[in-house]
Amino acid sequence: VLRMVGYDSSSTSSNRELSSSEHSLAGLASGVATRALGQPLDVLKIRFQLQEEPIGGQKSGKYRGVIQSIRLIAREEGVRAFWKGHVPAQGLSAVFGLVQFSAYEWCSKRITVAGHVSKAASDFVAGTLAGSLAMTASMPLDVIRTRLVAQAQMSNGDTEGPRRVVYRGTLHAITTIGRTQGPVGYFRGWLPSVAIVAPSAGLQFWFYNAICARLDALTDADGSSSSNRLVAGAAAGALARTLLYPLDIMRHRLQMNGFERASFFGATSDYSIGLARSVAHVARTEGVRGMFKGLWPSQLKSAVSSGLAFFFYEVFCDLLRARHGL
Repeated sequence: VLRMVGYDSSSTSSNRELSSSEHSLAGLASGVATRALGQPLDVLKIRFQLQEEPIGGQKSGKYRGVIQSIRLIAREEGVRAFWKGHVPAQGLSAVFGLVQFSAYEWCSKRITVAGHVSKAASDFVAGTLAGSLAMTASMPLDVIRTRLVAQAQMSNGDTEGPRRVVYRGTLHAITTIGRTQGPVGYFRGWLPSVAIVAPSAGLQFWFYNAICARLDALTDADGSSSSNRLVAGAAAGALARTLLYPLDIMRHRLQMNGFERASFFGATSDYSIGLARSVAHVARTEGVRGMFKGLWPSQLKSAVSSGLAFFFYEVFCDLLRARHGL
C-alpha cells in the first residue's frame, strides 16, 4: 500500500494514525538530524549570497567557487567555521521541522475533508500554509544564524585581514540585536522569507508525493523504500528552491540590516530601503546573475536537506507507528 506524507482519504494507512504531538515529535527529530549533517553547505550558500562582488571574472570577490571557498574558509577560519551559527541553526531546524510537518499534516487533513480537493492541491495549499507558520516561528533564529555565519573570525595562525567578531556567540547575538534594534531586529527580511518559504514548502510537498508515487510505481515498491524517499525529497527540494531562488538571496541580504560585516568580506550595502528597491539595487549593481549567486551550492544544500528531512520524518513516523503496533 502506497504511503505518502499528509492526509489521504483513499488510503487506509494514512498518517492520520499518528497524533498531532507525534507528528510534531517526528518533525522536530527530522529537523535536528538534517541540520547536523547539512550545516556546512548552508554556510557556503550564505557566504555566496551575501557577497556583493562577482563570483567569477577579474573583479571577483573573496569567494569564487565551491572548492576554492571550502579551501579558503578552512585555511583562514578553520574547519569549525563550517559549523558557525550551528546552535541557532539547530534551533531553527528543530522549530521549523516541528511546526512545518505538524501544521502540514493538520492542514492537509482538514483541507481534504472540507473541500474534497485532489491530493496534489491539498499538498500545495497545506504545504504553503505550513511553510508560512514555520518560517514565522523560526525567524529570529534564522536572523541570528545568518549573522553568525556572515561575520569574520580569523584563525590565530593567519594574520591577513582584520579579526572582527561582532557577536561572540548565540546569547550575545540575541542580547545585542534586542538592545540595538529592538524586537523588529529579529524579523529582518520576514517578507521575502515568507514569500519564498511558503510557496517553496507547498511545491516541496507536492513534488515529493508526486515523485514518490512515480518512483514507487517504477520500482514496484510499497511506499517503504528508503532510497525512493531520499531521491524524491532531494529532487523536490532542488526543484522548489531553484524556482524561487532570487527571493532567497534577498531575504539574507535584508537580514543584514543593522549589521556591517568586516571589510575583509567585501562590501555591505544598506538594504533598509525595502524589498522592491533592494531587488532593483542588486539588479543594477550586480546584474541579473547577482540574483543567482550561490545557486549551485544552494541547490546541493536544498537537495541534501530536503532529502534527509523527508527521509528522517518518515523514518521517525514509522518508528512511532511500530511502537503502537500500527
